[in-house]
Amino acid sequence: MPRPALYLALLAAALPARAWAQPSPDESRPVLPPPPDAPPPAQSAPGPPPVQPLDSPNRPEVPGVADAPRPPAAPTPEAAGAPPPAQAGWELPHWDKGFVLVSSPPSSEMPFRLKLNHVSQFKYTNSLATNKTYTDHFGVEHDVQRRNDIQLTRDVFYFSGYAFDPRLDFNILVFTSTATLVATAAGYVGFVFDKAFALRAGYFSLPSARSMTGTYPWFHGTDRSMATNYFRPGFTQGVWANGEALPGFNYIAMVGNSLNTLDIKSTSIDNRFAYAASIWYDLHDFGPYWNDYEHHDQVSIRVGTAFTYSREDRLSDLSTAGPENNVTFMSDGLFLFETGALAPNVTVALSNHFIYAIDGGIKYRGFAFNTEFYFRWLNDFVADGPLPINRMFDWGYDASIGYFVARSVELFGRSSLIHGRFATAYEESLGFTWYPFGTRQVWINAEAVLIKNCPYAGGYDMYSVGQTGFVVPAQFLVRF
Repeated sequence: MPRPALYLALLAAALPARAWAQPSPDESRPVLPPPPDAPPPAQSAPGPPPVQPLDSPNRPEVPGVADAPRPPAAPTPEAAGAPPPAQAGWELPHWDKGFVLVSSPPSSEMPFRLKLNHVSQFKYTNSLATNKTYTDHFGVEHDVQRRNDIQLTRDVFYFSGYAFDPRLDFNILVFTSTATLVATAAGYVGFVFDKAFALRAGYFSLPSARSMTGTYPWFHGTDRSMATNYFRPGFTQGVWANGEALPGFNYIAMVGNSLNTLDIKSTSIDNRFAYAASIWYDLHDFGPYWNDYEHHDQVSIRVGTAFTYSREDRLSDLSTAGPENNVTFMSDGLFLFETGALAPNVTVALSNHFIYAIDGGIKYRGFAFNTEFYFRWLNDFVADGPLPINRMFDWGYDASIGYFVARSVELFGRSSLIHGRFATAYEESLGFTWYPFGTRQVWINAEAVLIKNCPYAGGYDMYSVGQTGFVVPAQFLVRF
């Protein structure tokens, strides 16, 4: 066969094969499977037959109309590199007071929502202008820790949401700190019956003061004050209820393992519980914040109170000088449960703790004033030897005042005092807070603090036992 005829024969054979290999124009792409337990797609109501596209093989012939050339089809999202559509109505990740990572559609048979919030708190602390030593109530001299460092004081990830029912909520917390080399995982699960009552179990702050009712990190200053840290308990596992019982009236009541069981293993915890309740009234959306970034047009007021009781154990064998229960300081900076705190070579094993707090605040057009008074009774000591006293009473206060001199800049002053059996301590501070991005969630602040006879120490704060002098802390905090 001549070559031209051979080429024509091969071409004629290839055309039908090529046409057979092309996908039909009305052939739909594979449907992605829905998420597990998602409801089936809703069936549409019957209606008129769909209009066939012009290039459909099933379209009716139109007599007398010639097939005009058509432009090439637009590229599909996959061809253009665009992300595929959301599966079966599940919402795409978006922002809603945090990053919503997964959220089921409202009609889902398995409601689920997962949201991520995060706090990064970078701190600079300079306490070189404080004394090098201090003397306790026995006349014993101790070194004072002096600092000049930068730390990622808190780096916290919060995963929250609900599962199976919008009322069944959860919170998973991952906490790390370079200041204390701590890495902690915690959280809770609860059921919200209604606005007035929710019941939860897990890991939470014992609600013994205003700053322990979910108000972190909205304080005046770079952190909780000296007096607040001295009187407040810590964090523990337990069960609690909270809600808004009446318009503006809020409460949290908790039964926990102890005043503080942070990073304490279960075999060291005793069989007594700690009890705490906090009640407060909020007028005109005072909120959890100490300052008035919102610039309230109406006078906003908060009044609250809290009470805590616990029969505390040192949570360590008496042969160990340093107790695991190290949340209770005395006014000269010694731990109540450390050996020799009240008498040489004598260790307190048990103590009653009663803590009462009352607070108030007012905000109006960029101005804010807050104060809280603390009262603590320690009594009925049990020790392995004779003690000179069997009870102690301490009291103190925390107060702050601030005003926004510009839309994003606040000047503030604060003061706190601790008066106890062995010493009186106080701090006075002046500082500023700047919100550089037009949001409350990111700020920079610094202060100059005069301290005398500090009886508290904590790795997350600027305070060291025995401090007297000037401390300059500053922080950059990002929250989303």
